[in-house]
Amino acid sequence: MTLGARAYRWPLRLLAAAPAAAAVLVLATRTRTLDPESARRTLLLCGGGCLVAALAAVLWAARLHRTRLVVTIGEDGVTLRRGGREAAVPAGAVEAVGIRWPVDDPVWTLWLDPGRAPGVEAVAEVDGRAVTLLRGRSLPSGWLPAVRTATADRLGAAWRVVDDEGREVPPPAAGALGRARHIVVDGRGRYRDRRGGAVLAVACRRRGGRTTVLRDPHAAVLLTVRGPSRLPGRDRVRVLGADGSPLGFVRGLREPSFHTAGGILLGSTRATGDGRVVTGVDGRRSAALRAGGDDGSRVELERSPSAPDPLRTLVLALPVALPARDLRAGAF
Repeated sequence: MTLGARAYRWPLRLLAAAPAAAAVLVLATRTRTLDPESARRTLLLCGGGCLVAALAAVLWAARLHRTRLVVTIGEDGVTLRRGGREAAVPAGAVEAVGIRWPVDDPVWTLWLDPGRAPGVEAVAEVDGRAVTLLRGRSLPSGWLPAVRTATADRLGAAWRVVDDEGREVPPPAAGALGRARHIVVDGRGRYRDRRGGAVLAVACRRRGGRTTVLRDPHAAVLLTVRGPSRLPGRDRVRVLGADGSPLGFVRGLREPSFHTAGGILLGSTRATGDGRVVTGVDGRRSAALRAGGDDGSRVELERSPSAPDPLRTLVLALPVALPARDLRAGAF
């Protein structure tokens, strides 16, 4: 298992951009956008720059190919290879395999007995008994289940998840987020059970986009929240399930209304003295939201157990779609 083609995405983008820029220059000279003398100077300077950029992309990709870490999991243990170096970790020396938080960018980690696996520090980063396998980027889609299966079925080792304070995180209960009645969302986007304090989900916002993914403490996708667009009239916030299927959408941010994927109205929102109240089409109270805390970044969500399941699910998108400052009408 390696980072695969994702490791080469930026070199490939640079390599594609260089000839594209050169093609634009050639087109400009042929259409006489530039006079002949200016065209010659531009082709010499910019054409040479494009050639250098393409060469840099090739060298960058070659360096990644030589330095990326290759991990092989088998019944006999774990083998790590980087370039011409290799280190073998016997199965008896493996304590666990898993991830370390942050959840939105999990670090694939191997825990081992250093005394029984010499030479590992020459191939990977070692911090005590933890060996970093992939760092500084998200694991490719679908890898966590595959790695976990290989860890259990082939290696027979335990799967471990450690939070950002070094504490082990137990496996989340199935459907815990959907069943929770009282939820507090803090400024870091962590959905906690108000009564027990356990982390139910973490809101992971993707860079440069308007997509937020709710992941459980073991980094599995629970919900995906997309939007709204900046274009006028495009104020829908779409909510997708763990498998990517549409569950519905939220329309409007001042008084959001909730709809199924087919557009059927499920409920609406109205402002109250201490936040917002969500009511179903039958007029009964389905959920309530309040914001407060010292910095006003905390959101409390209470859902009625009698509310329809689709509406209870869509309400989970409000803490990430609606800024806490827009909910705040008093502290709690």
